[in-house]
Amino acid sequence: MLRSYGARLAVPLLFTTIVILVGLEIARSPRADAADVCRMTPSGVDCSYSGSTSTSSSSSKLGATKPTHTPLPPLRYLATSGGRCWYWSRYRPGFDSWNPAYDQSIILTRWRLPACSGRSAAAAPVTVIDVSVRAWAVFRSFPLDTPRFNMSPDTGITNLASRLHLEQPTTFTHAETLPDGRRLEVHAWVTAVWVEWSDGTPASGHALASAVGDPGAVRHTYSLKTCPPDYRTSHLDGPKCHPAQDRYPITTTLVWTARYRAGASWQQLGTIDRASSIRYDVDEILGVLQLPGGT
Repeated sequence: MLRSYGARLAVPLLFTTIVILVGLEIARSPRADAADVCRMTPSGVDCSYSGSTSTSSSSSKLGATKPTHTPLPPLRYLATSGGRCWYWSRYRPGFDSWNPAYDQSIILTRWRLPACSGRSAAAAPVTVIDVSVRAWAVFRSFPLDTPRFNMSPDTGITNLASRLHLEQPTTFTHAETLPDGRRLEVHAWVTAVWVEWSDGTPASGHALASAVGDPGAVRHTYSLKTCPPDYRTSHLDGPKCHPAQDRYPITTTLVWTARYRAGASWQQLGTIDRASSIRYDVDEILGVLQLPGGT
């Protein structure tokens, strides 16, 4: 059986003869296995790796930096170089040796093709990048817009709807090449808009499209007007005022969502909120009944 970094490959009985021949082929080519940091063991081929990469000399001078250890991913995938030879790779594409479904493909590939001569690029030390961590760093570096919005009319009227207008936020896209050669892409956009009206009603959620453009889609009706503290306590209409607010603090929150990919399908990354507030005055209109005769 073949083993790559502890992953065992179940070999069907149908390929027993091929396995023996592959073992003989490996035994005749120790240089290729050694170059790929693979070695023969009683249970098969061991492609595990343990090593270090020094970022400075081993000088004992004062202030010298100690060597740093860079962990590497295992030699997990069997890849081919233009269909001419095979080598063990730390990255896709290739046959995944941790997946038994690729056992036969790996055996046949090693039987039909010779091992690539020399030290493969896959076995060279590289800096390991946690793609999701890097994508988060990119996402957080975006200058994500805070909500820019206003209300219509400028002063609200009790029992009549006030409408919110939000300016269109910018979307962000970033692409870079990682040290291992993969291309990282990060995309961020607004997926939801939340509004807190501050009159005791629950916050309302809206799609971005309903909050931008001409006012009208996102609206709210206040039942109590806002008044200064002295008006609330001394005026006859004081009971018609909100008991605590001289203006309603309206808070709008943009929910920013990001996704990323690095040579594969898109992956959801997470969300970041951005919020801003304005203070909104609400008044009332009183109707006066005009009696005949002007009284």
